[in-house]
Amino acid sequence: TPAKPATPVTTPGQQTSSATQIGGSTGSPTLYGQADLAVNIDRIGYLATTSAESFVASSTVPNGSRPAIVFTVKNVGTNVSAPWSFTATIPTATSYVYTAPLQQALRPGESIQFTLGFDQANKGSNQKISIHVNPNGADAAAANNDSFATLTILGN
Repeated sequence: TPAKPATPVTTPGQQTSSATQIGGSTGSPTLYGQADLAVNIDRIGYLATTSAESFVASSTVPNGSRPAIVFTVKNVGTNVSAPWSFTATIPTATSYVYTAPLQQALRPGESIQFTLGFDQANKGSNQKISIHVNPNGADAAAANNDSFATLTILGN
């Protein structure tokens, strides 16, 4: 009798978080002009735990939860940015402005996403959160350096 073929054993590979370009040009684009950092608030909501991975998108923050936003900074210009920073105006009882440490330079087309949660939030509707990107150097369009959103924060 012929031997039965062995059943192949499949095991999942190691999880990665990188991307590899397939096809197209692998060379670097020619740099010219200026960098242009643009900020966009992608989602508003809250953190279900202290982890950024627990973000829940919602326009209303339940009582006892930490309000949070997810936003992206992207270089939409044609040159490498200088190191840069951002500030976040957060609706807290003492009107707090968070200033981020200096961030890495971004090449044209590169972006970075942040999740920012906070405590001691003001309760009520239309609580405004704003993000301002400070490019620390030449920036082609200052008009896209600001983004804001509002949310409702429930209280007792």
